Amino acid sequence: MPNEIIRIENARLYPSAIVDRLQTALLNGADPHADESRRNFFDLDIEGHTYFIYISPASGNVTLIATWAQKCASASSKMDEHAPWWRRITAHLLAA
Repeated sequence: MPNEIIRIENARLYPSAIVDRLQTALLNGADPHADESRRNFFDLDIEGHTYFIYISPASGNVTLIATWAQKCASASSKMDEHAPWWRRITAHLLAA
């Protein structure tokens, strides 16, 4: 998006800090990812939050549809990532 004023429509009345963070990210060249199932809808990940936005092809205005905090990886999923490593260590120790 060009470095100019970006009009953001806040349809769900999110706090101004959220809208400001989105606007700053867009002005600084954040790269929204197109939603493959919806034309002109995008996801944008910024500082641990995801923003779901619509960009009007006619005016370029941005409508903030939703935002949510990204989940941190849980301890169990981290254990699963390391499970093959632990299995190799365990197998090695048991074989010794």
